[in-house]
Amino acid sequence: MTACPPWYAVALITACVVGGIFWLVARVGRRRYLRQFQRMAFHDPLTDLPNRLLFMDRAAIAFAHAKREGTGVAVVFLDLDRFKIVNDSFGHSVGDEVLRGVARKLREHVREVDTVARVGGDEFTLIMPGLRVVDDVIKIASKLLDVFHLPMHIGGRDIHVTASIGISMYPEDAADADALLKNADTAMYRGKQRGGDNFQLYTRELDTHAREELELEARLRRALALQQFILYYQPRVDAATGSVVAFEALLRWNDPDRGLIMPSDFIRTAESSGLIVPIGRWAIQAACRQAAQWHRQGCPDLVVSVNLSPRQFHHTDLTRTISEALRTAGLAPQYLELEVDETCVMHNAEVSMRILQELKAAGVRVLIADFGAGYSSLSYLRRFPIDGLKLARSFLSADNIHNRSLATAALGMARALHIKVIGEGVETQETADFLRSQSCDNIQGFLFSAPLPAQDCQQFMRIGPMG
Repeated sequence: MTACPPWYAVALITACVVGGIFWLVARVGRRRYLRQFQRMAFHDPLTDLPNRLLFMDRAAIAFAHAKREGTGVAVVFLDLDRFKIVNDSFGHSVGDEVLRGVARKLREHVREVDTVARVGGDEFTLIMPGLRVVDDVIKIASKLLDVFHLPMHIGGRDIHVTASIGISMYPEDAADADALLKNADTAMYRGKQRGGDNFQLYTRELDTHAREELELEARLRRALALQQFILYYQPRVDAATGSVVAFEALLRWNDPDRGLIMPSDFIRTAESSGLIVPIGRWAIQAACRQAAQWHRQGCPDLVVSVNLSPRQFHHTDLTRTISEALRTAGLAPQYLELEVDETCVMHNAEVSMRILQELKAAGVRVLIADFGAGYSSLSYLRRFPIDGLKLARSFLSADNIHNRSLATAALGMARALHIKVIGEGVETQETADFLRSQSCDNIQGFLFSAPLPAQDCQQFMRIGPMG
């Protein structure tokens, strides 16, 4: 038998070694690929948190353990408040960083046994096993809300986001993950309706409330389509002369079955559902048309004032909506005033500054409404391009000397900053006299007139206000 040459043996050994290495690399690579595939299947790619699939699996395990041990499990649904504003104002890359930051906050401030998951968009869920009493989860939810009050430093700026939290309990509220998650979502939605930045516990009554909200939302959509909304107008008078200088447009719903419905009965649902945007667009258009008509009828200097809800104020189409309404009505922009609540403006000062600058560039006037109810400091407002402010009604309480002192101080600072001040909610002659003594510019309230239908406003101007 002929012996193999040495080079052949070396080549054979080399081939075996190389083949073995390739087999090993392929096997390791396959395992790594499988691990990556499994992670992708069960984790959110942006935050690396468990996704809905893994959340449901861990929930089932937690419920089984709780059943054996006789303990409870909390299912928490958390949704960021007004997160769309962050994306619209700073871009989606900053929005993604905010979501990663939220994920870190949640992981750092829950227990090791808890599961934090991202189930979509700006929605996060938590499983908290081993709880004996509901007070335990209330403490944790309160702590999470406090954590969200701390700003996140992203891209050289401070980003403020708050959250609405809904909580349901196993086994009291339901026995499976889908039902508990639905109940927690219902509770969270209730928190949104109450302004956000709070937590709500699920109760059976919430299901009834949720159905009522859906019915009200459907009726509002129908009312918008059938043009059942109307505007009433409350006059604002010059404090020195008593002449009417403006009318504030106030929304009413003329329901054919229920009669005239006040905003307090539907505005929260309109805001939470997003219907406030098209309803508010209609209100701006209608107010501009009415002001233009008054100008043509011999009141050329009359101003109309329209309230903006938080959702309207932060909507991307706001400036375009206003410009189109003014152009269509043939109304000069200086005769339209927009009222924005102080707390809305101060929620994210940097974003609000940009919006206010856009409004001022469009030529309209801007008033800060309900001033003093939130931050009570004109130092914040010095940077904002505003034309005036409306004192919160609590400032004008005759039986509260401290509030009157604050009103005096606010009026003095406003004069120094050349900002117009309006006293609203004035119902007594004594309050009107106080405002006049402090050189308040305008006064508005039931002392002079309740809100009027548009057809009654001209007669009111002819007769003149009392007070």
